Amino acid sequence: MKQLKIFLIVPILLTLQGCVYFNEDGVGTRKYRDCVEYYDAEGIYHCECDENLIDYDELKPKGEQ
Repeated sequence: MKQLKIFLIVPILLTLQGCVYFNEDGVGTRKYRDCVEYYDAEGIYHCECDENLIDYDELKPKGEQ
């Protein structure tokens, strides 16, 4: 039974190993985040990036933010 579990788990892990990437802000499905950086008419800087699956800021305790 143990060999059957290993036989099923190993191919799944090998298949999914390239689907998740760890970047500086969190865990996402892309190696590089697609960010759009621009200044608006008032001169305020904006950076809009695609969403991560997990953001590291969400994992920190409330006191550390």
